[in-house]
Amino acid sequence: MLDRCGTYNYNQELLKEYPTMMGSKVFEDKIKVIMESYKSQKTLNSGKRAVITIPVVVHVFHNGEPIGTGPNISDAQVFSQIKVLNEDFRKISGSRGDGGGVDVEVDFVLAKIDPSGCTTNGIDRVNIGQDGINENSQSNAIAQMDALKPTYIWDASLYLNMWSVKFAGGSGLLGYATPPGSGSTTDGVVVDYKFFGSNDDPNVTLIGPYNLGRTMTHEVGHFLGLNHVWGDNWVDGDPDDESCTADDGVADTPNSGRPNFGCPSTVPDTCVDPDDDMIENYMDYSDDVCFDTFTDGQKTRIQAILASSRASLASSTTANLPSGVNNDANAKVVYLDTPVCTSNITPSIRVTNYGDITLTSADISYNVDGGSSSTYNWTGTLTKGDSEIVNLPVLTSTSGDHTFNISVTSANGSVDQRSCNNSDSANFVINNTYDSTSKIFLTLVLDNFASETSWEFRDASNSLLASASYTSSDNGTTKNEEFIVSSNDCYKFTIFDSANDGICCGFGNGSYELKTDDDTVIATGGNFANSDVISISTATLGIKNYFLNNKISLYPNPTTSELNIKVSQINSLPDAFKIYNVLGQLVKEKQIDNFYQLGINVTSFRKGLYFIRIVKEGESISLPFIVE
Repeated sequence: MLDRCGTYNYNQELLKEYPTMMGSKVFEDKIKVIMESYKSQKTLNSGKRAVITIPVVVHVFHNGEPIGTGPNISDAQVFSQIKVLNEDFRKISGSRGDGGGVDVEVDFVLAKIDPSGCTTNGIDRVNIGQDGINENSQSNAIAQMDALKPTYIWDASLYLNMWSVKFAGGSGLLGYATPPGSGSTTDGVVVDYKFFGSNDDPNVTLIGPYNLGRTMTHEVGHFLGLNHVWGDNWVDGDPDDESCTADDGVADTPNSGRPNFGCPSTVPDTCVDPDDDMIENYMDYSDDVCFDTFTDGQKTRIQAILASSRASLASSTTANLPSGVNNDANAKVVYLDTPVCTSNITPSIRVTNYGDITLTSADISYNVDGGSSSTYNWTGTLTKGDSEIVNLPVLTSTSGDHTFNISVTSANGSVDQRSCNNSDSANFVINNTYDSTSKIFLTLVLDNFASETSWEFRDASNSLLASASYTSSDNGTTKNEEFIVSSNDCYKFTIFDSANDGICCGFGNGSYELKTDDDTVIATGGNFANSDVISISTATLGIKNYFLNNKISLYPNPTTSELNIKVSQINSLPDAFKIYNVLGQLVKEKQIDNFYQLGINVTSFRKGLYFIRIVKEGESISLPFIVE
């Protein structure tokens, strides 16, 4: 059986750098003293104590997917996870957490103030520019996360940092936590997005036995100082480790010789003592449906941790709203749609009202790479805390790496009163086009398990043009292939590895390289999980650069009756145009067959801002104009 939690192994590594953290004798001696003090106070002051509120920030690591797709999990999925934590740690009556245990008296709330002092919803979406974390081993996955965490972590003394990530591999890792007492730049809890949140929420769909949010409950238990109930005297698959000699530091959890999996109808007793294993305890390895218990001893240990090594977190005020202002509009980039083999980008942004009065309008400036800016005049009705996702007009960019920027320039027709949350940006890539090549060459170096590798080459209609798979006799060999390609098409090369560990670098130095017929390198790779996909455009440069070379403009702008499209080359007309209002609604479109159709009658248009999308052979550019 796979070791689903990486916390113990992570703790052992961290102890080398932080020898007095949890897991050391020094730490345990201190925490025992604090636990005894807590129990004495509890005896003197019977009844419930003040509930401790812990502010949470969820960093959603994704690869540019739309919100709600794959690892870019929905807000609902995040909310469902916070709900489960509170049901479990507060033993909410009638919930799945209402078992035979105790109310730990700890609440979890998404943070309302970010590190800059601005209002936040506690969800931080981060495009890490890669398809997940390669998880061919626990140590590899944790090392990758430790390299990423310091860049995106919020002050660990004021926030419980959670990371939702995609683990791409086969080690079986569901999640892990940083136990108390180590460094602040990697402190928090990491859980695979497939186990983040609860299938009980009607807006969330998760499958498998770990679909009720208890992976996070388990890992937060570690974050707050709890050990596995078997005391980590077990190594996966080794029955000799079922010695029952280790303890979890909590007196009222029965000793276990090993973790329990599933939800057995007959409760096992893996140690010679009066009590069966506590398979319902959140710190075992049972299926989510089986969990419902923290013991009084575990509560005492958690409260002792929150009174000592995590005291600053317990006293943090970042779960409280900042002082109010009337006009506070926030704009965040939520998705940049860049269809393959095009130079188009469609930005989606989220407009949120953090002001005390209803937001009815906001001016949002946007640009690419700090160049010429356009303004989107949002109108609507958002009460405090409400938000709306808006698609901005389609933009056309050039090949290479770019940054899309947005900023709020006014709210409700006046100055936005909280400027610290007015700007946001996101990176995107427009791939090169290879219009002059007639062939694409593949050089494939296979690893030591060639039978796991296969590939396919398809065109824009998804027709399979070529494919191959290999056997063990091909281990370590080099294969050369060539594909004949046509201009103005979009091809897709996909390489697969059935073992989910790529072709480099653990089991041989496999790699692939794609080149044009003039030896221009299109792509190289080999370090991936189950697959790697390369899209290759052969669109002609003449089409791609049509808008740059033609110097297209609009006049007069503003206009009252007629809008004209000006092109520098009359013998090279656009194919069509589409006009949208500020709500993104199509109000007029037309095919262009002659020069006279470059003049557009707009007398029937209402006054305001519009965007015209000018199209040429699949490429397009959007320009703003005003009707007065």
